[in-house]
Amino acid sequence: MEKMKNYSGLFIIVPEKQDTVDEVKGGINAVISDNSGNIVKENVMGKRALAYPIKKKNEGIYYEVTFTALPGSVAKMTRQFNINTDILRALIDKSE
Repeated sequence: MEKMKNYSGLFIIVPEKQDTVDEVKGGINAVISDNSGNIVKENVMGKRALAYPIKKKNEGIYYEVTFTALPGSVAKMTRQFNINTDILRALIDKSE
């Protein structure tokens, strides 16, 4: 049986979702919980300028989440985040 590992996720949400950022956060959290993950900590870092344009956007809303999950489920989560049109970028990294 696989052991739960700690992960850190950084998501850049499209700036047009400023008013409904809680909705997008809920979707991200739902994907994590649906894949047997547990959220430890979350932090909305606010709207910031991007270093380079992503999908013709120059700024985005940064959302950071720390969670535990099974290693095999992270690839599945990443695919679901990449399909979501409300998310410009999703980066999930293993943390100690």
